[in-house]
Amino acid sequence: MPRGDGLKRRISAMFEMPKEIVLNLPVVNMVGTEEVGIENYKGLIEYTDEQVRVLTTAGVLKIQGLGMVLRQITAESIVISGKIIHIGYIG
Repeated sequence: MPRGDGLKRRISAMFEMPKEIVLNLPVVNMVGTEEVGIENYKGLIEYTDEQVRVLTTAGVLKIQGLGMVLRQITAESIVISGKIIHIGYIG
């Protein structure tokens, strides 16, 4: 845990503030097996029709599937659609 995160977590809990805002954590939303939305991402590492790797403050998020397409990409969020088979953080 980076220095200062413990204090930020306590402040977040004390004032009931969302952790994703205080700690700049990614927010990952899935719509069934067809779409993944990621907010607060740092960058796109890899993009193919079978795999997308996204850099976040929590690590690298790896999304595997079939026919994956970047539906939307902005400075704050990214949306990937296709047949999502697996999603998880890699070391």
